Amino acid sequence: IRDYNPIGATDSETMFCAILNALRARFDTLPTLPVLHAALSALCNEIVTRDKETMGGNTILNFLLGCGPHLQFAYSWPGAREGSEVWNGLHYLVREPPFGSAHLSDCDYSIDFSAVAKEDD
Repeated sequence: IRDYNPIGATDSETMFCAILNALRARFDTLPTLPVLHAALSALCNEIVTRDKETMGGNTILNFLLGCGPHLQFAYSWPGAREGSEVWNGLHYLVREPPFGSAHLSDCDYSIDFSAVAKEDD
């Protein structure tokens, strides 16, 4: 049973959902930070290693994992894809009020941040 499923079709979404599902299967409650960090590190290393062995090492995996207002884990494996001339590492975007809408480019999914965010977010 999978609790988390990607909305879009990117490999990053698929990998991130796999990580969340693996954590959900392993832990009934939020573990201590050292235990969570070790589990996340092992899962990310497994993904990158398996990709190198089976898919030619094209994995690009970047994510931030938080719990409430606290950042728990940051991971960046920028990888490289043939022909790519851009940096594929972790980027961040600061959104400030007034919040607008965003649309995923690889699927029909939009969110209106003004409907879900508050002035002090």
